[in-house]
Amino acid sequence: ILAPLPIGFAVFLVHLATIPITGTGINPARSLGAAIIYNRDHAWNDHWIFWVGPFIGAALAALYHQIVIRAIPFKSRA
Repeated sequence: ILAPLPIGFAVFLVHLATIPITGTGINPARSLGAAIIYNRDHAWNDHWIFWVGPFIGAALAALYHQIVIRAIPFKSRA
């Protein structure tokens, strides 16, 4: 019931943070397409964040999951 509020705030904050970098392109596929079509040097200046950011976030989430939460591997009953 309360999920739309934090999701909306998260999207709002991401938009505010990325206006100077990408013009608020938070979809990597859409931003890649626009950079290819526009094809100017400054279109690619900050594009690396779309590719590096998710990998860093995934690595941090995996470390958090393994170290902080200490996840137990799933074992089936079969």
